[in-house]
Amino acid sequence: MLSVMFAILFLWMRRAYPMVRGVRSMACAFLVAIPGSFLLLSRGRIADFLAINVADMLSVVCFVLLYDGIVRFLGRRPRLWVVAGAGAVNVCLVYYSTAIRPNLVLRIVAMGMVAALIRGMTGWELLRGSAERAIRAGSGCLERSANRANGGGVTRFFGMFLAALAGIGILRISMILIFGIPGSGIQRSTLQTTTGLLSVAYIGVYGLCFLTMTGHELITRSQEESERDLLSGALNRRGIEARLVTELKRSNRSGQKLSVALVDIDHFKSINDRFGHGTGDAAIRAVSLAISKSLRDVDYLGRYGGDEFLILLPMTSYHQATIASGRLSRSVNEIAFLEEKRRLSLSIGITEASPEDDAISLIARADEALYRAKSDGRNCMRIVMPMTTFPDAPMPQPVRAETGS
Repeated sequence: MLSVMFAILFLWMRRAYPMVRGVRSMACAFLVAIPGSFLLLSRGRIADFLAINVADMLSVVCFVLLYDGIVRFLGRRPRLWVVAGAGAVNVCLVYYSTAIRPNLVLRIVAMGMVAALIRGMTGWELLRGSAERAIRAGSGCLERSANRANGGGVTRFFGMFLAALAGIGILRISMILIFGIPGSGIQRSTLQTTTGLLSVAYIGVYGLCFLTMTGHELITRSQEESERDLLSGALNRRGIEARLVTELKRSNRSGQKLSVALVDIDHFKSINDRFGHGTGDAAIRAVSLAISKSLRDVDYLGRYGGDEFLILLPMTSYHQATIASGRLSRSVNEIAFLEEKRRLSLSIGITEASPEDDAISLIARADEALYRAKSDGRNCMRIVMPMTTFPDAPMPQPVRAETGS
C-alpha cells in the first residue's frame, strides 16, 4: 500500500514539476517495489524462482533506483557502477544459493550486504549534502533561505536513518553468521521483530523524507523566482534589498567589510528613444550578463529600477570594490552594441558600510556617489565614505576614480 501510494504521488509530481531532479527514479523505484512485494508475500504459494530470485532482483533494482533518485536530487553524479555491480553479484549469489546449491545463510548474507551497502552509500550522500549545505549557508555563498535550512534538517535526519539501517543490517548479518539463522523466518525474537519493523519503516520514511525534501525545494524555487527580475535575470528590488539586510547583519556580526555599488547605464534614455524599448531591454540584459560574469559567487546583483543595478560585495573594502567595479566596467565597455558597434558604459557609485548603517542610509550614500559620477561626465566611478570613517572631516569626502575616458 505504501509503495502504491508513493508511486502514484511521485508519478504525478514528475508530471507537474519536471524541474525537480530525481523524481522519475523515485517513482520507478516504488513501481518496481509493488510486484516485488506481491512476490515476497506469495512465498510458499508460488515457485521459489519467482518468490525468491525474481523478487530479489526487483528488490535490487528498487534499491538502485532509490539511490539514483536521492543522488540526482542532491545534484551529484550517482556512482551507478558500484551499486549496479554489487546488485548483480547479489542476484547471482541468490540464484546460486537457491537453484544450484541451496544455502539459506549465503542467501540472507548476500541480500543483507547489498542492502546495507546501498543504504550506507545513500546515507553518506545525504549527510555529506547536509554538511555542505550548512557550510555554504554559513559562509554566505548559497542557499540562505529558511526553507533550505529546514530541508537541510530533513536531509540530515534521512541520512542518519539510512546509516543506522545499514549498521543494523550489518549487525544482523554478523549475528546470523555467529548464532545461525532462526528456525523460522517469522520466529518471534528481538532481532526478527526489529528487522521486520525497520523494513516497513524504511519504505515509509524513504517516501516521506523525499517528499518533504522536494516540498522544501519547490517552496524555495518559488520564493527565488518571486525575487528574480525576469528581464535581466538578476534579483529584483525586493530580492536585492532582502539580501542587503542579511549582509548588513552578517557584516556587523562578523566585523567583515561590506561594500555596495550602485550602477547606472549611461545615456540609456537616448537608446530607448532612438532605437526603441526592445533595444533598451536588450541593453539591460547584455549589461546584466556582463556584470554577472565579473562577480564572485558570494556577490549579489540586483536590478534596482529602470537601468540601475545594485551590487553587494561582501567581505570587500571600498578599495577592493573600486578594483572590482573597474573590472566589470571594462567588461561592459567591451560589449559591441547595435549595428553601429556602439559601446555601452557605466556610471558607478561606491560606498562601504559602517556599523551605524542600515539599508536606507547605505543605499542613499551609494546614490550620492552615483549622482557625482553622472555629474562628472559619466563613464566613471565615485566613492562616498561614511562620516565615521573620517572623524576629522566635517562631511563625507568623495573619492575620484576614473573607469574610462
